[in-house]
Amino acid sequence: MRHLTVLTLVIGLLSAACGGGSAADAGTETTVASPSTTITTVAATTTTSEAPSTTTSAPATTTTIASGIVPGEDADIDAIVLAYEIAFDSLSDYETKAPYIDDPSGLEDTVAMYLTTGEAMGGITVAVKEVIVDGAAATLTYDLLFNNNPSYPDQTGRAVLTDAGWQVPRGAFCTLMASARVGCPDS
Repeated sequence: MRHLTVLTLVIGLLSAACGGGSAADAGTETTVASPSTTITTVAATTTTSEAPSTTTSAPATTTTIASGIVPGEDADIDAIVLAYEIAFDSLSDYETKAPYIDDPSGLEDTVAMYLTTGEAMGGITVAVKEVIVDGAAATLTYDLLFNNNPSYPDQTGRAVLTDAGWQVPRGAFCTLMASARVGCPDS
């Protein structure tokens, strides 16, 4: 009887060591990267106890999600994201940025200096992660990226709905310009 108990224990240990689990033991592995989220699903390896022993492994699948915002789902959110992306990228010139800034008058030199700063940093962009619209005002969360790397994550911003559409308020624009050591003229 004692030998049977030891034999049962040894068989159980060997089965566990060889991966004798079931499909119910399969798990997932999640990897998060910014500014986009990468989700990798890996199926666990299972071993059957039938002779001969076989091992099966499903290939990994990868899905990339740009952010929690779904483009095309809400026109207001799309307009706010566009305003922030253009106003704060370091590639758009003053004429391109002006329609997205509430009261852009006199910001030509500021934008020119920001373009130079952006070039030195390998490019400056934003990745908007969340937008909450409340009537004609919105708050948002975004990451500020230098050379496509999130250097200042989870920044808070504002947008306002004007006759021209959704725009970045001058104060919010100038606050970020001051952070970039570019500053705005007094209005």
